[in-house]
Amino acid sequence: MRIAVVGGGPGGLYFSILIRKVRPDWEVTVFERNAPTDAFGFGVVFSDETLTVFEHADPETYWSIAEQFARWTDIDIHYQGQVTRSGGHGFAALGRRVLFSPVRM
Repeated sequence: MRIAVVGGGPGGLYFSILIRKVRPDWEVTVFERNAPTDAFGFGVVFSDETLTVFEHADPETYWSIAEQFARWTDIDIHYQGQVTRSGGHGFAALGRRVLFSPVRM
């Protein structure tokens, strides 16, 4: 089976990791408009809920990247010179290149 994944964002990359674990004999190609070495901003962001799903679906990959996460729970909204903080949100981010590495299995 040959699978083409369009987009090297978090969904495309993690799908590629998971499908290769389930079917290592399948060919998976990720098509991304940017070079593998490109990085924009701080990388890819996941909610705590999404990370829980990742951990259950593939603990090996989750734990291999978990120590590299930047984590935060508050979101600051800057509007017309005022800052409003909203707390209780769980997010983590890591560089896109870190997530791209396991795809090359």
